[in-house]
Amino acid sequence: MTERKHIVVVGAGIAGVSLASELSRDNEVTVLEAELQPGYHSTGRSAAVFVIPFVNDVVHRLSVASERFFVEPPKGFNRLSQPLANVLVAKAEDAGQVDAFLDMWSLRCPWLKRVTGGEVRDEVPILNKEIVCGARDERSLGLDVHNIVEGHRRCLLERDGSVETRARVVEMSQETGGWRIVLDNGRTLTGDVLVNAAGAWAGEIAVLAGARQVFLQPKRRTGIIVDPGVDSSTWPMVHLASGDLYFKPDATMLMVSPADETDWVPCDAQPDEWDVAVGMDRLNRCITIDIERPARTWAGLRSFVVDRAPVIGFDTQAPSFFWLAGFGGFGVQASPAYSRMAAGLINGESLSDDLEALRELVAPDRPNLNRD
Repeated sequence: MTERKHIVVVGAGIAGVSLASELSRDNEVTVLEAELQPGYHSTGRSAAVFVIPFVNDVVHRLSVASERFFVEPPKGFNRLSQPLANVLVAKAEDAGQVDAFLDMWSLRCPWLKRVTGGEVRDEVPILNKEIVCGARDERSLGLDVHNIVEGHRRCLLERDGSVETRARVVEMSQETGGWRIVLDNGRTLTGDVLVNAAGAWAGEIAVLAGARQVFLQPKRRTGIIVDPGVDSSTWPMVHLASGDLYFKPDATMLMVSPADETDWVPCDAQPDEWDVAVGMDRLNRCITIDIERPARTWAGLRSFVVDRAPVIGFDTQAPSFFWLAGFGGFGVQASPAYSRMAAGLINGESLSDDLEALRELVAPDRPNLNRD
């Protein structure tokens, strides 16, 4: 039995609430959220998908360790996922990208299947004949992000934890054995461990705490909802092998993104008209119909460090300051695994072999994470 601690988590996105839920089994946990509700920024604006062959080896391994949670939710959670095939498609000039994708991932993901352009159009009839081939991933999932966040929040509250909204941290200092934290409303609280799960604001929180300098770059991504004029609810998600467009069914509509990554600053991100226009143009160039205007647009921030692996672990400069940041576009899909990993590290417990193998690869003191 670990010693019970008071742990303060800064940020109520998926990283913060999933870790808080895990930690509340054995600790007193307080989550501080600057906005009116949990999951307001990146979490609530995600593409809401689970894809195993994704980004890099670290993210892949965290995702593999997370899959069961979404398919067989634990007690206290409603349905969290539904099947959603995912197809990487290519025009003739990009066909080599499909080969490269299959070469990279087929051994670890043997269910991946090469498909012809005709087979892709059988599933997504609006794709034009410039699409000549693809790779189909039948094990991807569509995620219910609201149910995931709410399930963690309920578990936390049932274990006497708390989520405080409109609670922006403006000052923090180390005291004997822990932290003193001041909020913008003047309230002060203390904690034994401070968890930095502040998303795009994680760098600012680290500065307030006097922690190690980790260069975390927020990047803006655009989301677009369009009406294809036909029922798209049974279509797979489609990624262009060129890397500059993806779309997926959203009820009977389509959620589209130009896959933009514009360096940005921490803020309530808003869509740029140019990025929306680019996304619409790219979509119309690969389909047989002309969709004139979006039904809705939005933007979110995805924050990365240089190697695009997350930052998880205790800081080397600020005692009892724990990093949980840098989740880019995979924060939701990898959350079951990294929240277990982080909880184990904070509690001083042994990790499962698959997570222990990742410890040094996600540590905040690994090389090349600072600005220099």
